[in-house]
Amino acid sequence: MERPIGIIVSEPHALAGQGSRSSGNFSTEWFGGAHVMLVEVTVDGQIDDTITFNIAEDKSGSDPVRARDVKNNYQVGYIGSNSLYICEVRCPVNKNFMITFKPYVK
Repeated sequence: MERPIGIIVSEPHALAGQGSRSSGNFSTEWFGGAHVMLVEVTVDGQIDDTITFNIAEDKSGSDPVRARDVKNNYQVGYIGSNSLYICEVRCPVNKNFMITFKPYVK
């Protein structure tokens, strides 16, 4: 079993006082060397293909969106950062969900 690049749990909606942010910050920076990350989205331990979200980077001023319309089994280019977060969630099941970023091996 390969070691994940990062794991984060997100709310199904924006956090209190936040415009669109639904998670705390998470890091992928330590991993290095990966070119592509494979996204796995689960709710209560089961794969969920209905949830979509964006990944943004927490910066001073406005936060750039680094990946849009991400969902289960999505391949996203490696983003090396220690201040990423989940935002603009569309979550039909209305439950917290876990996102695991795995190194993609062709």
